[in-house]
Amino acid sequence: MLAPSSEDPTADSPAMAALKCASHLMQQRIISNPKDMMGVLLYGTEQTNLNDEGSRSDRDKYPHCYMLTELDIPSAEDVQTLKKITEDEDEAKTLLVPTLDVFRISDLLFCANQKFNTQAPAFDSRRLFIITDNDNPHAGDKKAMGVSSTRAKDLYDLGVIIELFPISQPDQSFDRTKFYDVGALLYIMALANICRTSYIEIPTKLMARVQVLSNSRPPAYPY
Repeated sequence: MLAPSSEDPTADSPAMAALKCASHLMQQRIISNPKDMMGVLLYGTEQTNLNDEGSRSDRDKYPHCYMLTELDIPSAEDVQTLKKITEDEDEAKTLLVPTLDVFRISDLLFCANQKFNTQAPAFDSRRLFIITDNDNPHAGDKKAMGVSSTRAKDLYDLGVIIELFPISQPDQSFDRTKFYDVGALLYIMALANICRTSYIEIPTKLMARVQVLSNSRPPAYPY
């Protein structure tokens, strides 16, 4: 996510493209849907700001998850936070450092679950947009894949739509069959009518894809 395209080294990395997309979307929603809540969560980072609060046992629940902006109605401070990281190269280099430890997608899903549960419990429409170029985060680890499926089902039971934005670089195609289309994860995505976007080969195309989905009406859940 941090490396620019091999075809255009001057282009934004997928991570930076995602942050610029979030920044633009936040400013847009403030105008068009001022009561909407939005948050930006980085995962797989070396830093973990969620361990600033709570007991040690609570803090260890979300390793390598960094809440860049809290899930809330966006404020001027939130807009400035996103603007700073997308415009300040030093700030981006400090924050966008991948962890060398094993990171589990289940930690991301569990963190998202708690945020939706505690900060947006009354919203009928709740979505989690996952932007990634890693098609096999738990290669060879069946236990980790199983836990991730359970966490995804927990979100589904909560009424959260999971939208996957797979980024495929020119030299590396995104293969959903390695993780995201396996077992329970595929079943949950099918139930939620997840939009199966074609692979995003150029990060700049991300903006249009996110805007289309953010403005579309979420599918009804078959309760």
